[in-house]
Amino acid sequence: MAVMRFTILLFAAVAGCWGAIRVRVLDTQGNSIPSARIEVLSSAGNVVHSGMNTVPDAPPGALLRVSAPGFGSALVVSGPEVAVTLEPVRVSTQITVSATPGIAEDIMVRPELVLSGDPGSGPTVAHALESRPNVLLQQTGAGQVSSFLRGLTGYQVLNLVDGVRFNNSTFRSGPNQYLAFMEPGQAAEVEAMLGPSGTQYGSDGLGGTIQVITDRPRFDATTWHGNLSLFGQTADLSGGLRASISHSAPRLWFLAGAAGQRHNDLRTGGGLDSHNVLTRLYGLTPQVASGYLGKRLRDTAYSQGGAHGKLAVRPDDRQSLTAWYQRGEVHGLRNTKDLWGGLGRLQAALRPQILDLFYVRYERLRLAGFDSLSGRFSVNRQQDGGTRQGLRASDAVTSEYSSVQSLGYAGQGVTHVQSHTVISLGGELYDEQVRSDRLTNGVRVRPLYPDNSNYRTGGMYGQAATEYRRLRASYGVRYSHIGYANPENPVWRMPATSQAFHDWTWQASLLARLAPTFALHGLVSRGFRAPNLNDLGAIGLNDLGYEIPAREAIPAKALLADSSGEGALSKGLNLRPLQVERLRNVEFGLRFQARRHRARVQFFDALLSDPIARRTLLFAAGAVPTQLAGFNVTPIPPTAAQRAQGVVTVAGPIDPRALKAFVNDGQSRYWGVEADWEFRMTSRWLWSSSYSWLMGRDLDPNRNIRRLPPQNGATRLRYIRARFWSEVQLFASGAQTRLSGGDRDDERIGASRRRQDIADFFASARAAEVRTGETLRMIQDRVLPGVADTVRVTLFNETPGWVTVDLRAGLPISETLSIEAALTNLADRNYRVHGSGIDSPGRSVRVQLNWRF
Repeated sequence: MAVMRFTILLFAAVAGCWGAIRVRVLDTQGNSIPSARIEVLSSAGNVVHSGMNTVPDAPPGALLRVSAPGFGSALVVSGPEVAVTLEPVRVSTQITVSATPGIAEDIMVRPELVLSGDPGSGPTVAHALESRPNVLLQQTGAGQVSSFLRGLTGYQVLNLVDGVRFNNSTFRSGPNQYLAFMEPGQAAEVEAMLGPSGTQYGSDGLGGTIQVITDRPRFDATTWHGNLSLFGQTADLSGGLRASISHSAPRLWFLAGAAGQRHNDLRTGGGLDSHNVLTRLYGLTPQVASGYLGKRLRDTAYSQGGAHGKLAVRPDDRQSLTAWYQRGEVHGLRNTKDLWGGLGRLQAALRPQILDLFYVRYERLRLAGFDSLSGRFSVNRQQDGGTRQGLRASDAVTSEYSSVQSLGYAGQGVTHVQSHTVISLGGELYDEQVRSDRLTNGVRVRPLYPDNSNYRTGGMYGQAATEYRRLRASYGVRYSHIGYANPENPVWRMPATSQAFHDWTWQASLLARLAPTFALHGLVSRGFRAPNLNDLGAIGLNDLGYEIPAREAIPAKALLADSSGEGALSKGLNLRPLQVERLRNVEFGLRFQARRHRARVQFFDALLSDPIARRTLLFAAGAVPTQLAGFNVTPIPPTAAQRAQGVVTVAGPIDPRALKAFVNDGQSRYWGVEADWEFRMTSRWLWSSSYSWLMGRDLDPNRNIRRLPPQNGATRLRYIRARFWSEVQLFASGAQTRLSGGDRDDERIGASRRRQDIADFFASARAAEVRTGETLRMIQDRVLPGVADTVRVTLFNETPGWVTVDLRAGLPISETLSIEAALTNLADRNYRVHGSGIDSPGRSVRVQLNWRF
């Protein structure tokens, strides 16, 4: 792909006249409210008009938030004259700027399901979405989080910060920790849009898109505001501090903040670890194992800190300039599942874990026939690495370091046709440079990624939304081009290579308001994901063993396997070069909204074609290679089924499991339902519930899909009186019995093991700390009697269901001081979120003291 410092071609539709908007604000009795506050919502900053009933010079179709002291708030679309009735209670209405770039919209008028939450009290920003329908938060270790949206995670979920692409080309296919780079205090709100977002944002958003929204500028009378929060929690004996200060004026707004927190070893429900290495390999119950390991999970302590700042300037009513910078650091992270939590290795540290993200955005209103034109430049630099060591003290110590710097360029124009259609046109380019290094016992070896690789993602799009009477149609199309190149490296015998991918994506939806309180909607969309650097060039240890690029195995005539399990069989096809994966999505649903009730039900069906999936490398028994990707490999004794097919797997020097690679394979289908409901019982009591159910199948062959989240639901009862509030929440998850072959081998889920694994651990350094008085043979015969040393036996055939109850409350102490408290996992249940590498926290008390001015 040529260097894309391109000019984005924009065209104008008919631009309507701008003018003053008269807003009549009434109470439920029809009386005028003179103290109303009206905000014109914009991604560049909210313009505030206080004590006025006229908004000067606002664009047609602008979204207004109207509020008043003692009353709730309401959202309206601007017109020549607008009448708004405010309820004398606090009603929370959700706004999203993520569904259509540059256009703020009420969630209840969008066909896409958009969920939002407050990240303030969670350990990561993603925990703002906990208990939301079809959102599962997986944690491989403490201080990490990976969001599953409709069954997909990793690089199949797109992450954004104020519209800036957070994903980069090194994101992994499975659960990753990168969203936890952001300190939770840096986010004002977190949103998740379920379903593909290829038209809006290009590659990666197959399961959905998560948008982290920072504080929006407020241009108001000259004032200073500040916030200081101190908090602590008993589950991990953690404590932290967050502080911020902001200044607003009619033409200037700025914010500066910093935070730091320390988490110690985590106590899970009952003080137990359900998947610890002594349970997995020695057959000890978690209760007995805790006598050796203690009541708190070892290797789960970590520290986190961050700083951020934002500046917004409005030279006049037609221009705005916004700049944002954030830095996040996490120290002391370890993959618990690789240590005492499952495999028993000596080292599995993640370091460094550093984020630097900056953007500057300029917007000009009413220019060249457009309602607004904007441009944005961004820098997203992420540093990632790790240190690992096997079971024995004599095993090699490998340290890895990767740095990805992405320069982003984006432009957008928004216009309208009369009062019924809003059009958004734009384009973007993200140019990534990847540095990678690896040392084994202090000696430089082939890195995880080809050093000095370049990965570019560019695209152009057009979207529109049209309203006619009770109908609302939304439609759009996008062209994306992705290019990858790495230079020649004769030291590691790596030739210079380059590849390019492109795709068209589109979406269309229709919403029909059949009555003022009832609407139906339908949506069809197409998303895609191009192979990234992790697919094309990564070489190293991951969840199910050691991985190499497929292109390294194609010359050796590797065969396409039917799974990523150790007993995988051949599909009778040779491996082929990677191509894009595509998702077709169909949704329909209904929503109901009345004075006291609000409900929404959504059904979806998604077909993923040519999914890029991890597969075991197979070779014909008579043509087994001796080297792959520059290192020696040895054949693994085949299973009976593999022997019958005449195929074998091979292992490298680092891990005893079969080598894996990412390939395109078959089709996968996901379908399910999401529902939420809210009932305002009185002015003080609010009851809300949500539920989601998801099914997924690989279609060739027909079988269970990898890491499929189980059904889950939540119900919450909230009481509000003035500034005091309290709530009780019940959150439940069903059991997941539909395990794939990869799930059964995953130490976080099925935790399969062999007699040989027991022997390896028995001779390890960690085993010296645990003596049961048995010989190796006695342990093997007790844990896995009557099987060969190489046969894998699953320990857990399901992830059990669970229910947890939480209590939360907030109490004002003075005008500026308040306290919040939470009692979580009231029954101290021991449970594990499906796919996580650690059990969830046990009974815990969290207290937070807030001072605001």
